[in-house]
Amino acid sequence: MTTGSFFNNLMQDSKHPTPEVGMGATILSWTDRTAGTIVAVSKSGKKLTWQRDKVTRTDDNGMSDSQTYTYEQDPNGYDQEFSLRKGGRWVKVGYSIHDGTSLGIGHRSEYYDYSF
Repeated sequence: MTTGSFFNNLMQDSKHPTPEVGMGATILSWTDRTAGTIVAVSKSGKKLTWQRDKVTRTDDNGMSDSQTYTYEQDPNGYDQEFSLRKGGRWVKVGYSIHDGTSLGIGHRSEYYDYSF
């Protein structure tokens, strides 16, 4: 298991749409989620570049599980590369499928787990 969150596990192992430039994508960490945009896709469709979005929290719930955000593509955001692995999971380049960071394709979701 590469995440400690039921929701993140569902997202990483679900069927993903074919990635396209401009499509939202979410890095799935142990319990946190980090929103970004796909900015490049290889010709083979098996590698992509994800870029961090500008994310603004819009609720007033403080250190709560109830969090809402707005997302805006950030041309100055940092980049990370991901590759498609067996079983359909997108994993950060340079890491194994068993311990690497996964990517959910087709949506943006930000979440910070305050319990750690």
